[in-house]
Amino acid sequence: MGWSTLPLIWAQAPAPGTNVFAPLALRRWCASLTLSSPAAAPSLWGLWLALAAIGAVFLVALLAQGPVRFVTQLFDIPGHLQLAGQAVARLRRSARVVAVTIGMTVVAWTGSQTLNYSNESGRVDLQLLARSRSLGELAIEHGVAAAVTPLRDVLALSGDLLLLIVTGLLVFRVCAERWGNLSPYSAAARAPRPGWGNLIWMGLALYALYRLISLGGGAGDLPLGNCLIVEVAVIPFLMALADGFLLAWLLVELRGATAGETGTGPLDPTPAIELAPAATLACLLGLPARYVATGVVLASWHLPGTVGATALGRYIRWQLSWGLADLQAASWLLLGLAGALAWTRGGIGASLRVYGRTLRKEGTRMALTLALAGLATGATSALVYLLVLALPPQSWVLAAADAYAHYASLPIGLLALAALVELAERSLPTANLVERVAARHTQAETAPAALSTP
Repeated sequence: MGWSTLPLIWAQAPAPGTNVFAPLALRRWCASLTLSSPAAAPSLWGLWLALAAIGAVFLVALLAQGPVRFVTQLFDIPGHLQLAGQAVARLRRSARVVAVTIGMTVVAWTGSQTLNYSNESGRVDLQLLARSRSLGELAIEHGVAAAVTPLRDVLALSGDLLLLIVTGLLVFRVCAERWGNLSPYSAAARAPRPGWGNLIWMGLALYALYRLISLGGGAGDLPLGNCLIVEVAVIPFLMALADGFLLAWLLVELRGATAGETGTGPLDPTPAIELAPAATLACLLGLPARYVATGVVLASWHLPGTVGATALGRYIRWQLSWGLADLQAASWLLLGLAGALAWTRGGIGASLRVYGRTLRKEGTRMALTLALAGLATGATSALVYLLVLALPPQSWVLAAADAYAHYASLPIGLLALAALVELAERSLPTANLVERVAARHTQAETAPAALSTP
């Protein structure tokens, strides 16, 4: 996909000259969720955004907890170490999460790299970036930008086409079990099937079909559009629905890995279907630039060329350049919602209440968890870019640097999500915790008897 097929909104700008860095940053964000500077010269834009996001999260924690509790939790080093150990233990007991997400991601991204190995536009993009930035400036700038999106991989798992197809088939199988002439005494007939199940498998199938058509049609990095006006709303919705269900699956696995449980039982997507509504909202609030960019790009195909000189054109240029990073920095205030909804039945109101309770009881530790996740994501990403971009310019180098940065940030995102789930569980009332653990053990004990009932 060449420069001529990009939205014409930048070409219609009244300012002299053409900023080729803004379309490049947009294409990299849409293709691989790689946040990069849309400016021609290196700057500290990402650093100020990251510091502002971290400061805002700590300020919210201070307002929610009060100064005494805020300071007490902030300097509770043993408590922070205990949280880190519990998050690692929770993730270790959820071995299936780590194996499936990392394994399928490696396969999917390796396939994508193979398909685009000889794409000459990769060399052109790398030469364009290196023209105004040294290797160190490139590494630091990309590392700081990655720190602004610490949970980008766990909130956008539908970017893995293989995982998207497999989970869609699993949900379809579960929903189809009730379509047959089942005995009323069978476990399949008595098991609850939330109404979102059919919507989810159809949405996953449609989004997977859209992705396959985009690959077959050579759509390139930007979303495939310019077909029907309805895709402006439909494609972002399908994307958010797929991301939300896969996030719900992660949360169900992490929630099940509590003390005394292994988190490696039979794979049943029903609990994830139940959590899908709130998880979809968490993806929309935690990674808003992903869906806004897709919707605005799709809408731009239907706009007349004269819109570039209007206020709408100026907004679109800002939204598809600096606005992406600004949205992601603002999303830090609600990143903790992803951990809170794990302890609900998928209701949006209940998820917000649990999130508010977590802020009041564990707000400082939540803010510190997000800050450390951002720092770790930024440091590892900067190291990856420093090592990979030091290679001679080739068509595959820039795409490989983006992919390896995701390889490094995915485990960090999983660990941060496990810590958020742990903090949300701590904030639950004691009676709720006892009831949930007892219900899970009762269900595990009665499941074999239910399956053997004639």
